[in-house]
Amino acid sequence: METRQDSVVDYGAEEVANALPGKHCVYSSLRTSLRRYGVNMAESELFMLCGSMCAEYGGDLKRFGPEKYPEQLQEMAASGGPVIRVEPWVAGVSDETNLLQVLTSGYGTMLHTSSTALTYHDVYVKNYPRGHVIELCGLDLQERTAQVNDSFLLDSSGHAMTYVGSARLDDLMQGIIEYAWLVEQPAPLSPSEMHAACAHHIRQYLTGHEAIWRGVPTSNESESQTGKAVTGKQVKRGDEGYRAFVGDFHLLADMEDQDFRTYCHEIYYNLRLGSALHLTDYTADYCLLHQATLGPQTQHVIELAQALYADWHKLNLHIYKTGLQLRKHRMPEITERALHLIERQRHMLEELMILAEKAAE
Repeated sequence: METRQDSVVDYGAEEVANALPGKHCVYSSLRTSLRRYGVNMAESELFMLCGSMCAEYGGDLKRFGPEKYPEQLQEMAASGGPVIRVEPWVAGVSDETNLLQVLTSGYGTMLHTSSTALTYHDVYVKNYPRGHVIELCGLDLQERTAQVNDSFLLDSSGHAMTYVGSARLDDLMQGIIEYAWLVEQPAPLSPSEMHAACAHHIRQYLTGHEAIWRGVPTSNESESQTGKAVTGKQVKRGDEGYRAFVGDFHLLADMEDQDFRTYCHEIYYNLRLGSALHLTDYTADYCLLHQATLGPQTQHVIELAQALYADWHKLNLHIYKTGLQLRKHRMPEITERALHLIERQRHMLEELMILAEKAAE
C-alpha cells in the first residue's frame, strides 16, 4: 500500500479480493476485508456471528430483515468476532478526510451507502435505491477517485458479480450512510467459539421478544434518512418476527392495485435478501463447513436447509407473480404456505442449536 498526504492506494486489492462474488453485501464485504489480515471466515460464519438470522418486523410490510448495519456489527463483536467501529456520515460535516484518516489508521474500511451513489455500474443508477455495503480500498484526492471492492453486484437478471476498480469520489460521498473499519488486528475464532455464538443466536431466534427498537424507519423515508428513524416502535424478532410479518399479509387484499404490486415486490425482495433465503442458504453452508465438529447428524440439518431453501424460493416467486398478476385472492393460501415454512424453519434451527451447543462444550 502506498500512502501520500492526499491518497492511499492499495495495489494488492485486486489480488486479495475473492474472484467469486459473495451471497450478500454485508457478509461478503466483511469476508474480503478480513482476508487482507489473514483471517479466513466464511460468509455463513459471519452471518451467524452477527445474529442476522433474527430478522425484525415493526409493522411495515416493506421492511423485514436483520438489524441495522451498525447493530449487526455490534452483535458480531459481542459474539467474540472482529471489533468494528461504525460512524455515521453527516452531510455537510463528514468529508473525504474522514475516509483518508480511517484508511491510514484502520485495518480495513467498509462503506454503507445508497446504491444510487455507486455510479460505476448502470444497475445501481437505473434501479430503486437500496442500501449497499462495499469495501473501500484506496483514495486519490487529487484525481477525486476511490478504489472499491464490490463483492456482491447484482445485475438486472439477478446474477451476482464482483467489481474491483475505481469509483467517482464525489458521487460516492453523496450516498454514504455510515463508514466502518476494523479497529484492531482480527483474530480467528475456534470452532467451539463459533458454535457457541451460533447456538446463542439461534436461541434468540427461537425465543423471540417484543422490544422497543432504537428506531425503525418508515417506508417513505429516503435511503439518506435511514439514520433518523422513528423511535419507540414495537418490534418482533426471529420466529415471532417471521410470524408477525406473514400474519400481516392479509392487509394486502384491500390495497389499490399499484400498492399491491409494490408491496408484493418488496416482500419478495426482503425474503430473497437478508431473511428466509439467506437464512436457509447460510445454514446449509455453515453445516457443510463445520460437519466434522458438529457431527454426523449435521447431514440431516443440511438436507432440511436445502429443501427449505427450495420451497422458500418457489413461494417467493409465487408472491412476485401474484403481485404482477394482481391475484389478491391468493394471499390466504400464500400466508398458509409461509407459516408452514416458518414452522419447518424453526424445527431446522432447533436441531442445529442442539448440535452447536454440544460441539461448543
